[in-house]
Amino acid sequence: MKLIKDKELLKNIALQIDLLNTLGGGVSETYIDIKKYKKGAVINVWAAGVDPEAFKVVLHDNNLTVFSVLQSRENSEMAAPLFNRMFMLPPQVDLRRVEAVYQKGQLMVKLPYHESTGQPREIDIKQL
Repeated sequence: MKLIKDKELLKNIALQIDLLNTLGGGVSETYIDIKKYKKGAVINVWAAGVDPEAFKVVLHDNNLTVFSVLQSRENSEMAAPLFNRMFMLPPQVDLRRVEAVYQKGQLMVKLPYHESTGQPREIDIKQL
């Protein structure tokens, strides 16, 4: 039995095996936690073995999608989804101020509420 000494070849083989495992039904273990606060909410996402560059966060209307894609380094057309979660955001979330931060293996999506939420406001009555 001969040992393979080419480290680059071994890395490429490992990446292809990882990609094929994902295509064959393997999944990335993902943990999602949602915390609500007075001024907003935070979605925390932990995904084992997922590079920060693989995370994607897409906001369309009031739908927030968080997903990750395993991209082949050799072939840019070869990719496999690792996980995909969609959240329907409530109307009190200020969609213009939503932001995502990756820190220490965790993706945090911050969902600030509108500043006027919960504050009573007197409505002027117009006379016609």
